[in-house]
Amino acid sequence: MRALGRAQQRAGRPLPGRKRVNSKILRFSIWVGVAGSLLKVLAYIAAAIPSVREWRETNLHALSEITCAGATCDTSMFSTDWRWNDPDYVIDTQTRYFIDLATPTGDVYGRFEPLDYSDRSFLARFQQPTYYTTPDGEVWRMYSRSVQVGGERNLQVMVGYSVKAPSKAVETPDSLMADVDVALRREADKIARSLATSKVPLRSRGSGFAADGFQVVDSNTQQVVEQGPWLPTFLPEGVRLPAPGLKFYVAAGELYLAQTNTNGRVSATSFLAIAGLWWIVCCSALGFLVAGAITNALSRRFLRNYFAVIGMQVPSLEAARRDGESQTVEFKRGISENEDKAGSTEAELLRSVAAFANTNDGVIFLGIDDAGHIKGLELDYAQRDRLERKIHELTRTRIRPTPPVQITFEDLRGLVIAKIAVARGGAPLYMMGGTIYVRRGSSDVQAQPEEAVRLVSQYAF
Repeated sequence: MRALGRAQQRAGRPLPGRKRVNSKILRFSIWVGVAGSLLKVLAYIAAAIPSVREWRETNLHALSEITCAGATCDTSMFSTDWRWNDPDYVIDTQTRYFIDLATPTGDVYGRFEPLDYSDRSFLARFQQPTYYTTPDGEVWRMYSRSVQVGGERNLQVMVGYSVKAPSKAVETPDSLMADVDVALRREADKIARSLATSKVPLRSRGSGFAADGFQVVDSNTQQVVEQGPWLPTFLPEGVRLPAPGLKFYVAAGELYLAQTNTNGRVSATSFLAIAGLWWIVCCSALGFLVAGAITNALSRRFLRNYFAVIGMQVPSLEAARRDGESQTVEFKRGISENEDKAGSTEAELLRSVAAFANTNDGVIFLGIDDAGHIKGLELDYAQRDRLERKIHELTRTRIRPTPPVQITFEDLRGLVIAKIAVARGGAPLYMMGGTIYVRRGSSDVQAQPEEAVRLVSQYAF
């Protein structure tokens, strides 16, 4: 008897049941938090989606205006069509020549790291101011010089002046090339000084000529460090071209969405830098914390009973009949339809519900007599719904606080059995009509004062 009493006390301890419910709420909150963080990331991506069709049309239009053959490209239509925006990058994939590339606007330069490279062997050709004719027929005066930064980093500064181009109405005469060369050297020196003092190189226009474009390249990695307006340059061998289609890229801590289209040997890419990965991580973490915290608070307030009953180890009908009534199983014939008898059968049912809620998880089978014989309930689907609503209404109105209850139905050889799963609740006590009931073996009994004190004390913090 003492062993049985100790077993009943262990079964009646409420704290493990409450921990189980809190654990389920925590897991649910975590999953909602994960969903919230993913939605935050998707919101960044969704903001770029409306631009995708526009990017594709821009790329295809540019490709339709460019024709390449051999070592040359005809870009006359492309370079003089001011009605359309240009792609960020247009590349002749055979010669790897940049027909066009991203141009900074004001102090903002959109970087697309996968293509921000420049062939150092091409830059090395212009140690002295030299003419260069591009594959698309433009004539430039180019000059490059090296600059050492921080004693370790070797950078190459390239500047260029457009002598002949569709954008210029008049070609610069040879008689002025000496002045152009002086301006190019001055511009390169100015950029080199700004790099040496860790300032962003800015192109200024003063008296006389100034460079039409510039580029600063790391001599070791061939990666572009800074860049101004376009000037002739080539993509190094070994740098992979973007694959056609819409793709995500991660480079240098940035997440990009890029649309690439090809037409023969010419490739056009338009891109959007969505956000820095660190910023995305911070926003995702914030979304996780906010969504998780709100879900946790609301679940504890409104869904505690739901989480208490889901995942309960409810015995099967066969196992319950085999083992009979016990600490966790109760059989009831049903709720009487006779108004005079309904009160007593409802009270018996509610006593079992309150006893399980105060003691341990349990299940009540309606439609089975005390001997375990199946009697069944004559219920169609509408009557099942009414019975379920009636039981929930009884537990809400006659048991305080409302215990965690879940009702399901099982068909067995044409007979209906109702299963009422009752979880050990999260409240210290559940009272029916001001009386506390507990489960002892297969019986529902009124709790003794010391039992009520024990139940309450186990919830004290």
